[in-house]
Amino acid sequence: MKLPVIVYFVNASSLFAAIAGIVRYKRLNNAMKVFSVFCVLTCLMEIFELILNRKHINNTFISNYYVPAEMIFISFVYLLSLANKRMQRIISALALLFLCIWVLDKIYFDVSGQVNIEMAVTSRIFIILISVLTIHTIVRQTNHPFINTPILWVSSGILLYSTGVALILGSMNELIRMGISYYLAAWYINWSLEILCNLIYTKGFFCTAKYQISYGS
Repeated sequence: MKLPVIVYFVNASSLFAAIAGIVRYKRLNNAMKVFSVFCVLTCLMEIFELILNRKHINNTFISNYYVPAEMIFISFVYLLSLANKRMQRIISALALLFLCIWVLDKIYFDVSGQVNIEMAVTSRIFIILISVLTIHTIVRQTNHPFINTPILWVSSGILLYSTGVALILGSMNELIRMGISYYLAAWYINWSLEILCNLIYTKGFFCTAKYQISYGS
């Protein structure tokens, strides 16, 4: 199946965010440095998926293993961004709970060669929870313009994308029953959200430098 042109724009936006993270790396705080590494790994993963797709090789195993890796990275980024010990414990507990669920699902319910939609939705729900907690906590303790707070850009982008993906994947069966046009439209929305979020991440990397060193640096 020939990939839509928008997929290449998604990969380009992912590369753009990764390059921004690399260029700004030395000026970032610890949380944003970890996030820049995550953006680079995400970009490499998408390129690898694209290569396998063009060679007509099943690449579903990449996205299935990306799910727990994404949870670990995002949780670590949030933990480094927060000084509130209680909130750190809550986020750590939620991340650990998700990883336990993922391992159990991998052992007992995994189907080789297929995208694990259920775990993808579950991960988005957990990521939404920890993103909301992080945003709420940082907003309460921030005393300068939100627009200059890099982690707020990042967490807002993650929340936006995760909410959209959770809704799309959660309603995938219904969309398929409604017709192929609805199914394809959902994927175009998903890809558009990913492009938007990569631009948001890039903006986060280029926030005013004097506000980069904050929260757990």
